[in-house]
Amino acid sequence: MDEKSEGLKLHNDSSPLFELSVSMRHITSRKRQTFLAVSAVALAVGIAIVMISIQNGFEEFLMDIVTKNLPHISVTPEKGEDYIHLYKVMTDNIWAIGGITAVSPTLATSATFAYEDNVENVVMMGIVPSEADKINKLSEDMVQGDFASILGGKRAIMGLALADKLDLKKGDTIEASFPDAKNQNLVVSGLFDTGYAELDENVAYVSLDTAQDFLDEGDVITSVEIKLEDLFLADSVTMELQSYGYNADSWQKLYPEVVRTLAFEKAQNFIIMTLIMIIATFGIANVMNMLVMEKTKEIGMLMAIGANRSKIRRIFVLESGVMGLFGAILGGLLGLFFSLYLKSIEIESPTEGLMELPILLDPQNFLNITLLAMLLSMLAGLYPAHKASQLDPVEALRG
Repeated sequence: MDEKSEGLKLHNDSSPLFELSVSMRHITSRKRQTFLAVSAVALAVGIAIVMISIQNGFEEFLMDIVTKNLPHISVTPEKGEDYIHLYKVMTDNIWAIGGITAVSPTLATSATFAYEDNVENVVMMGIVPSEADKINKLSEDMVQGDFASILGGKRAIMGLALADKLDLKKGDTIEASFPDAKNQNLVVSGLFDTGYAELDENVAYVSLDTAQDFLDEGDVITSVEIKLEDLFLADSVTMELQSYGYNADSWQKLYPEVVRTLAFEKAQNFIIMTLIMIIATFGIANVMNMLVMEKTKEIGMLMAIGANRSKIRRIFVLESGVMGLFGAILGGLLGLFFSLYLKSIEIESPTEGLMELPILLDPQNFLNITLLAMLLSMLAGLYPAHKASQLDPVEALRG
């Protein structure tokens, strides 16, 4: 086949095989530049995957705390009131709302616990165990006794740390007192260990009846804690409760530090990942621009045998896309390796223990970042590709 016929065939060939073969020849012939470009993308993708995995793990960790141990909505007394009266009507109204999984009336009061010569000020929580356990899952943290044992008369459960302060054990009797309250003798029927010092050292649980008898204020409570099937519906359910005239707040308002932390982490990671990907993109753009300068004569020869300007553009865009793809795949493997390594590292837990660094690997993130890296790489090659396609064949052949 003569050169004219080959050029005609090249001109009419719409398949990407020619462009791909030329692109791969460029990539394999310039090993050093290719290595630098692929490495830049791989490093950017690897760092992005590690950071997103840490962010996802941290978000899951915080959400697990909200889901497992905290109420999603809390109803408290109206302004100027100390207690909620007629709370049974309120709980009936709350149950009528869809998506409710637990409604726990609670009476919280300060109390002084005394055992022999030891005295501690505590928060005494009057609860209905069956409902409260759906909120805080405290039964899972019991180390001695049963969470529901407080229903058997004047009984209390407390944290191991508080029991150590009072130097008592399960079965001992403590005296509960406070100004304007009725003194009571409470049998310690159970001990728990949540790992949260604030709870384990300062809170004791009794039945709602026992707390009401202690305060002698009648059939009142200080809050109604609510659990939802979907915690992200908390705002809409809160608005519905407020429309009834109840003083209700969602977990987003009750625990603003959780919301702020999540927002800060997402914003910080987005900024860092964006900068990293931009740097990697400029790296590929620089490599591609140098390639166009080096391959001027070759571009002229391709045009001379029939390669039109669109084919020239596709060659260089495809080349940058292939390098981006290789870099993204390598970066994905690096990100997976380092994420698994970091997951094995133990850090100090908020519960005063050790925990694995929260890492959550999501296959969708790998796919999204790979596609993003390849897209940015192709965008990085647009200007050099356009520059190559605008070369004059005669001038290009002269070099």
